Amino acid sequence: MFSFLKKERRERLLRWKDEASLGRRRVLLLSSRQFDRELNRERLRATRRSIPFCLLTVELLAQAGSTRRNTNKQNRQLVDLLLRNLRVTDEKGILATFRYGVLLVDTPEMGGRAVLDRISRLSSEAGLEVRLHLQVHDPNGFSEDNDLDGDASGDRRAGERRKDDPADKQENWVRLAESSPAPSASIPPKTLAHSGVQSSIDDLSLAGTPQQSNQSGLWLKRAIDLAGAGVGLVLAGPAILAAVAVIKWTDGGPAFFRQTREGHNGRPFTILKLRTMIVDAEKFQAELRAESHRDGPAFKIARDPRVTKVGHFLRATCLDELPQLINVLKGDMSLVGPRPLPWHESRACERWHRRRLDVRPGLTCTWQVNKGKAVTFDDWMRMDLRYIDQLGLFQDLRLIAQTVVVPVTGRGGE
Repeated sequence: MFSFLKKERRERLLRWKDEASLGRRRVLLLSSRQFDRELNRERLRATRRSIPFCLLTVELLAQAGSTRRNTNKQNRQLVDLLLRNLRVTDEKGILATFRYGVLLVDTPEMGGRAVLDRISRLSSEAGLEVRLHLQVHDPNGFSEDNDLDGDASGDRRAGERRKDDPADKQENWVRLAESSPAPSASIPPKTLAHSGVQSSIDDLSLAGTPQQSNQSGLWLKRAIDLAGAGVGLVLAGPAILAAVAVIKWTDGGPAFFRQTREGHNGRPFTILKLRTMIVDAEKFQAELRAESHRDGPAFKIARDPRVTKVGHFLRATCLDELPQLINVLKGDMSLVGPRPLPWHESRACERWHRRRLDVRPGLTCTWQVNKGKAVTFDDWMRMDLRYIDQLGLFQDLRLIAQTVVVPVTGRGGE
C-alpha cells in the first residue's frame, strides 16, 4: 500500500515538472480532471441531441538516446503544434505525462480522420515521434440507414434494429482491449503509419472513462461488491433455501433459472435466478412477443401467463434476484451497474446503447428505482449511460439504499 502511494506521489511530481516546463502553454490546456468533466458533458449532450464527436489522444514517444531536456523541448513543440493547428472550440487537455487529449466537438468520423491525418503529417515534418489514437462516439452508429424519416432523435423502430446473431458467433462480439481494433465495427478499423507516427481508429468505445482512469476507485468498488455479496448471501441464505423448497414442492421443476447474458466488454456469462416461470417458459416467448409493452429488443408484458403463483411473490419481493449475489462474488456482476440483457436482446441493441457494456452489469441501477421515468427502451439506455458518466461511490450507495425500498413496497415485479 505504501509503495503504491510512493509511486503515485512520484508520478504526480514528475507530471507537475512536465507541466511546469510548458510555461504559458499550460494555461491553454485543461487538467486531466477538467478534461474528464468536459468529456462526460459532451457524451450526455451527444446522446441527447444524437450528434457525433471524436476523441483524439496524442502521446509523445521518447526517442532513443534523447535527454530529458530534449524531450521537454519536443513536448513544448508538440503542444505548440496542437494549439496552432486545431480549432479554438476543440477542448485540449493533459491526460498524463507527455500524453494529451483533444475533444473534437460536433465532429463526425470522417472529420476526425482528417484531423488525425493532419496532425500525423505535421508531427512527421517536425521530426516528432508520436502515437495518435482516434475514437468516435456516434449515438446513431455507422450503418447506412442512419437517416430515418420523421425521427430527429435517431431512434429506430424495433423492426429496423439489427437482427440477432447465431449462437456460434457470440465470441466474435467480445470487446477487445483498447489497443486492439474491434472486429465487429461496421467501419473497418484502420491503421496508418507516417514516418514513425502510429495511429489507429476505433469507433466502439471511448478511452478515458472515469472508471478506467481511477483504478483505486475500481478496487474500492470491487471490495464493496465482495463484502456486500458475502454478507448478503449469509443473511439471505435462509430465504433462498426456503424459496428453493417451495418451488420444488409446487411443480417439481428446477429451482434455479440459468440464462446467458452479455456482460462487461461484451463477454457472455450465465446469470443465476430463482425460477419464477413454468418450466421451458422461453419456448413460448415468440408467441407472446406481440403483447410486449416494451419497445425495442427487450421483452416485457404486464401479466405474463408463464409466471407461477410462487413466482409472482418472488418477483414482487425481489427474492428471485438474490442468487445473483453468487455472480457478484464470481466477478461477472457488481452490486450496482446496468442490468444485463439476455444475449439475443443485447445483440439487437443500437451501437450507442452498447456503451453500457463499459462497466460490469449489476443487481440494481438507476432504471430499477426509476422505472416510471423510462417510457421507451432508449430512455432506459440513457439512464444507464448517465450512471456510467457519473460513476462514483456515493452514487452506488444511494442507489443501493433506494433499491432496499423496492421489495418493501412490493414494486419488484413491475
